[in-house]
Amino acid sequence: MAMNFTDIKNDLFRKYSINPDNIKVSGFCREDEKKSLIYYLISCYELARKNLLKGNLTASSYACAVVLNDNSVHFGVNYNGTRNEISSICAERLALLAAFNSKVNEFEPEKNLKFDYEINYILMSSFVEENKIWTDKITPCADCLSWFNTGANLSADTKICSLRKDDKGEIYLDITPLNKYLPLRNLSYNTLDEISSDTKIVRSEIAKNQSVSDKELIKLYNLVLNVYKKNNSAKTSGQNVASGAIINGEIFTGQKVDFSKRWFIEPLMAACYKGIEKYGDSAKISTVCFIGEEYTTTESELKVKDGIISLRTLGRLNTKYANNNTIVLTAQNGFLQAQTIQDYMPQEHKFIHTYEIK
Repeated sequence: MAMNFTDIKNDLFRKYSINPDNIKVSGFCREDEKKSLIYYLISCYELARKNLLKGNLTASSYACAVVLNDNSVHFGVNYNGTRNEISSICAERLALLAAFNSKVNEFEPEKNLKFDYEINYILMSSFVEENKIWTDKITPCADCLSWFNTGANLSADTKICSLRKDDKGEIYLDITPLNKYLPLRNLSYNTLDEISSDTKIVRSEIAKNQSVSDKELIKLYNLVLNVYKKNNSAKTSGQNVASGAIINGEIFTGQKVDFSKRWFIEPLMAACYKGIEKYGDSAKISTVCFIGEEYTTTESELKVKDGIISLRTLGRLNTKYANNNTIVLTAQNGFLQAQTIQDYMPQEHKFIHTYEIK
């Protein structure tokens, strides 16, 4: 007699001595979803274990499942061919691609159906060594958060889930809305003309405590604006973005340079490279600035929101040279907004990179 899905789930729960009814939920999910979410997270743990023991070349392994609004589930593991970035991709993004590929295969254009789906849950698990499951809440890395920040199939209702064990050994199902990881995901940006000392600067609560003066912020913005206006290197993509940074009190700027619509130089990283090259390990980034278009226009004239803020770059700089209190300067409707990296990036749990080659 063939086993049904319930039998398979119960076998996996027994294997790990898990009673899903006894697992507390931190956050919210429907009661009828709880058991399946726990099952898929344990499945992710097993998949991460296989990936470390038989597949992945690095000393840690992650697995992810995404649950769509049609209740279909799609899995991915982190792939690290080497430590080289070009041969590495995180489990979350592989799971998103697996879901996308599945939906493409199901799509029937002759029926004139709209190709659309929503991601309800992103489930994350890791494996480092035996018996170390559920010790920490997992936070997506900055590269994955960049995908989440611009993904058309994710929304503020998308939830990120993991299993963790607290200091008392009690297991929790952590469920965190995406907007807790990306609180400024839906913020829109504008471009102001050259500004003066009369321009209003609105600081977030954290930015109010930073020593960078309004005068310095205005000078930075105007220099970046000048680069933005003169940039002739972003015509291929049609999305011009310029950035700047105050590093050790000196301003460095960078512009978006297109090699093609797909390949380009990210302007904030270009600006920061200049300061880091000059000051080396003593480089301290106090402020960064973004100016530009936040939409890509497709061949069919559809506007897709990319966002001018590069969470990928902010996350990388935040591991060295910048910090949570580094100011992020943008233009809003009629005023400058001074926030911080801490306002943009999740702070509850820091992502740990453990990519030593086995």
